This record gives sequence, structure tokens and C-alpha cells, in this order.
Amino acid sequence: MNPEKIVQEQLEAYNNRNLSDFLSFYVEDVKIYNFPDSEPFINDSSKLKEVYQDVFENSPKLKATITNRIVFDNKVIDREQVTGRKGIDFIEVVVIYEIENNLISKVHFIRK
Repeated sequence: MNPEKIVQEQLEAYNNRNLSDFLSFYVEDVKIYNFPDSEPFINDSSKLKEVYQDVFENSPKLKATITNRIVFDNKVIDREQVTGRKGIDFIEVVVIYEIENNLISKVHFIRK
């Protein structure tokens, strides 16, 4: 599967708040960072599950919309508008996904 398709299907699982499908797109030792931090705030799939289970259960109107996408080798860079997330009505972020062996291995969030 190509990197763009992997990220798109992950986004669809996110918008459907389907935790098991969402998690299936990530490596076991996934690293997720807030830019410019050098230490990940999520460093494995159990923490990923914990964080997103809470988000999905407490965000019934959750939706991420892609306003711009760049695919560059094994990286997908999305500009996303997220609405209905627990505690946040609207946020715009740039997300850089890195794909290895058909799974997301690293994610960097850049927020305003």
C-alpha cells in the first residue's frame, strides 16, 4: 500500500472513531511528537491506544478535514482542520506522517 493510501485510511478510521482500525495503521513502537520537541509524547502503541480511546469516547462530533496534502517519498504532510475534539472546538494543524513497512512509524504535529 502506498503512503498516501495508508494515511488516508488512517484518517477515515479517525473520523469514524474506530479505535481498532485506527491503531492498525501504526507500528508497535510508534513515536509521536509535538514540534519542535525532541522527545515524543507518545512512544508506543499502548500509549497511543490510551490517548485516542479517550479522544474517541469523548468526542462524538470529531472530524478532521484535509485542506492540503503533500506526498514526498515515504512521508505524507497534511494540513488538517479538526473540529469536535474533546475540549477543542477547532484547531488547525500540520501533520507529518512517516511510513515504514506499510505502517505509520512517526508523526510530528505542528500547531499554531
